Amino acid sequence: MQIAAKHAPALVQDESHDATYRFAGLLIVALFPALFWTAVAASIGAAVGYMPTPAALMTFGAAVATFCAAVGQALFFRN
Repeated sequence: MQIAAKHAPALVQDESHDATYRFAGLLIVALFPALFWTAVAASIGAAVGYMPTPAALMTFGAAVATFCAAVGQALFFRN
């Protein structure tokens, strides 16, 4: 019991670093799928002969990123 009491302060995490890591993780969870699916949408559009406008691609990418960020945030706060 005394050994655990000596190491207890080392187990306490700093909340500022935890928030930074969660934000970085949320960026990864949101941005990479958004970039991937935007590239897929642009590729499919180019393959069928209809190139989407940059505004349409940005809107689509923002929607995917927002959805992924909302799901990722819900999963982070579940713990």
